[in-house]
This record gives sequence, structure tokens and C-alpha cells, in this order.
Amino acid sequence: MTRSTTDSGNSRRSSMRSDRRRDLLRILHTGKASSQKDIVDALRAAGHEVTQATVSRDLREVGATKIRSGDDFVYLLPDELGRTHGSDLMIRNLERTLEEFSLDVRSAHSLVIVLTAPGHGSAVARAIDLAGLDDVVGTVAGDDTIFVATPSPDHAARLASSWSRDQERDQEEEK
Repeated sequence: MTRSTTDSGNSRRSSMRSDRRRDLLRILHTGKASSQKDIVDALRAAGHEVTQATVSRDLREVGATKIRSGDDFVYLLPDELGRTHGSDLMIRNLERTLEEFSLDVRSAHSLVIVLTAPGHGSAVARAIDLAGLDDVVGTVAGDDTIFVATPSPDHAARLASSWSRDQERDQEEEK
């Protein structure tokens, strides 16, 4: 029995995707890809004909997350996030993310409500989750609003106060 040309085409595409993913993971492990354009360029240099849409889909499928590292951004894989979760890097990432995108922070019972610039709710919630704060039980994010669950009203008030002070301090520094 011989393979059909369709089976052969599917097998070739699967092999190409596997090779591309292997090269994508290699690129991400170098820690030098700060944008999807960087990744597209690196994959093309490795002989893959890719578009930004393909790279975006591949990044999502391998679970890569873009985080701030110093003044730049970097993509991390889930196993790398595990090593940094709750670390100083993730705390600084949260502080910068809140500074850049939060508009208001307030507490309501055991929740902290963070209002963000439109379209940034998920990114800010992800930064909160990755920071690994003991006061945070979990987050629920919308387009521009995040509900941060805490163990108690005291935890919520303390967290909201801390994030609000950080926000006020940053606004004073800008003046």
C-alpha cells in the first residue's frame, strides 16, 4: 500500500512545523528575542519561511510569555517562568507594569480592583500572578479591569494601599 500525496504533504508540513518549533525554542532559550519581529528574522535566517502570524501562533502554542526584563522585554517559556515566579525579577516586572498601565487601585472587601488602560487588563493580571505575592489568591481580568482576590479585607487594603502609594510616588517623580 502506498501513501497518498495528501498524507505525504501532511507529513512534510508536520516535519517543517516540528523543525520550526525546535528552532523557535532554541531562539527563546538564548533570551535575545525581545519581539516577534526578532523571532521572525531569526527563523528566516535559519531557513524557515514564516510570518508574524505563524510566530504568534507558535509562541502561544509553546506557552511563551513576554515579560519586561530591565528596560527591555524578553519571551520566557513555562519552565523558565517557574524558576522566576515570585522572584525579584517578577516583582520588578509587576511594579513597572502597574506603573505603566494602572489608572486606579482600590479595595472592596477582600478584593483589590485595578483599573488599567484599555486592552491591558490581561497583561497586568499576568504580571500580578507571576509576582507570586502571598497576599494574592488569584486574579480575574477583563479588558481594562482586574479583580485581585486576597485572603481577607486586611490583605486587600494593605495591597491596594501599597500599589496606590507606588502609583502616587511615580506620578510625583514625573513632575
